[in-house]
Amino acid sequence: MKKNQILLIVLLSIGCAFNSFAQNDLKFEINNVLPFISIQENKLDKINTLTDLNKRYPTSWVKEYISVEISAYKNGTQTKASGISDVLNQEQKELIRLADRRSDIAVSVMYLPENSLKNNTVKQYDFKVTIMPDKNAVYSEGAEQLIQYLQKNSIVNIEAGSFTGYDLTAIKFTITEQGHVTDIQVAMPSKDTKIDEMLVTAISKMPSWKPAAFSNGLKVKQNFVLTIGNMDNCMVNLLNIRPIE
Repeated sequence: MKKNQILLIVLLSIGCAFNSFAQNDLKFEINNVLPFISIQENKLDKINTLTDLNKRYPTSWVKEYISVEISAYKNGTQTKASGISDVLNQEQKELIRLADRRSDIAVSVMYLPENSLKNNTVKQYDFKVTIMPDKNAVYSEGAEQLIQYLQKNSIVNIEAGSFTGYDLTAIKFTITEQGHVTDIQVAMPSKDTKIDEMLVTAISKMPSWKPAAFSNGLKVKQNFVLTIGNMDNCMVNLLNIRPIE
């Protein structure tokens, strides 16, 4: 197998279905759509601090911690574990490690903010973390075949000049627990509705995928987005496309 084909399959397996490809200078990509805050399942047992759990956690805001509560479902029952620091205790870490994979991990922080006010009042900062499966949904016939399918059923039918400058269109879709394509929607329309309709039809007729799954075999839905055009478009950030780390 050629090196570039191996690379495509590796990329498909680690989170970004494939990098940018071009057909007559028209670039297209398929990427995972991730929740705002997420963490890979295989990193749960390496969580020691709030920053490990959420890289966006604003440690600089905090002068003094009042409480840090971790809440998650474990064996179908909501369970809580509390501490008084951004460094998690053993009970909190254990709850995170054993949290039910379908449920978010909720964090509630009560703290005194870092400021110069004489009468400092207690503030609250809440966030939720979605656990992401280590095995991502993949096109059953292979990464190269997915590229060929999209080229044959949509990309080659787009007339030259349909996308210029920063033009970009995006079609979101979901791969179900059974590997079926569902919830197809035009997230960013192109200038030509016929192009969008053609893309939606092509995605809806795709053969089945192998669904995403956790290490225990639990299969889950996973969201993807097909983008065509210039990925330097400032609206790309609205798609929540981020690599799985």
